[in-house]
Amino acid sequence: MDMQSLELDVACYATAVYHEVNTRSLEEKVGVINVIRNRLHSGLWGYSVCSVVYANNQFAVQDQSHSPVNEKAYLETKLLVIDTIVHNKYANPVANALYFHDDSIPPKKVWFGKRKKTHIGRMVFY
Repeated sequence: MDMQSLELDVACYATAVYHEVNTRSLEEKVGVINVIRNRLHSGLWGYSVCSVVYANNQFAVQDQSHSPVNEKAYLETKLLVIDTIVHNKYANPVANALYFHDDSIPPKKVWFGKRKKTHIGRMVFY
């Protein structure tokens, strides 16, 4: 993988993680990173990190109501992505989960019948 492709992948991972779980624990963030990686490997949402992240209404990146990005927090998220994906610094806490949601929000119908893999902080992974 060339540097430009890696930078684009890291940016797409980081954008999704930042908008989904920015204020959450390290383990919740690593869980979301691994859901994206699992979806990429499944091929069901596309064959690039960005196609997975920007698949129709799958991640909060498409929500237009976001507050301005905190550049320091976004950079920290990019570094976490690199540590997780490139350096394998963190174990995958969600196994082969393809879905997640905050436990304060009722699950979508699409998750009914899905087997729960784990619950980390406020995030439920399926």
